[in-house]
Amino acid sequence: MAPRQQRLESELRVLQEAVASAVHELSQPLNVVNLMADNALEDAAALQAAGVPDTAVVGNLQRRIETIVEHAEKASDITRWIRAFAVGLDGEAAPFDPGRVIERVVGIFANDLRVAGIELAGDGATGVCWALGNEALLGFALTETVLWLSEFSSRSRATMQGPPSRAPRRIDIGCKSDSVSGSIVVTVAAEGVTSPTAAVAALPGVQDGAARTRLPPDLPLLALAGRNNGCHVSFSRPGSGKLAIRISLPNGAA
Repeated sequence: MAPRQQRLESELRVLQEAVASAVHELSQPLNVVNLMADNALEDAAALQAAGVPDTAVVGNLQRRIETIVEHAEKASDITRWIRAFAVGLDGEAAPFDPGRVIERVVGIFANDLRVAGIELAGDGATGVCWALGNEALLGFALTETVLWLSEFSSRSRATMQGPPSRAPRRIDIGCKSDSVSGSIVVTVAAEGVTSPTAAVAALPGVQDGAARTRLPPDLPLLALAGRNNGCHVSFSRPGSGKLAIRISLPNGAA
């Protein structure tokens, strides 16, 4: 093994250990927050049932606690996702809900990208489709793809320093069952992107409207997701400034 490859693998192991430790430390207070919020909600419900006169105060308390629960659950979901990276992305395939993964990715990045003039939307209703594969890997692949499409490391971050200087771009993530192929298809459709589209066009054998399976080197996690058994990833360019990515996964309900 080349020295550079050995160094990279060593650094990755250290990073994985650090992430696992951070997730463990974060999980403990989140568990306490969830427990205390649940207890407070039960107390608020008991007060309302007992006919406490100031129902408005109790109602406001309940809404605030529900907000705490919502955000704590989101944070817990993120820690589970990060933990999957810490233990590795090559686990056995299992049924999972792609709609939940899409909801998570959109929930994490939508607000920041909106400030940058990029609309990120998800159309993968939870509980509608079940795929067979690695849930964490799909989440990381979608994250990598969204950040790549939004050019997060360059123009988008610069745009975040002030009002958007151009018309909003849009990224839509969807999920549906394909009855023809018997698979679950996750799609990422981007409109108004420039550099990523050019990067795809620069690869050999790519023409407008043609689907292709060779991925840009900037998307290693998406490529890894496409190499799993029964999975398939392709790009197409339906029009100027548009890019479509299709991730086909085995049907977990079959």
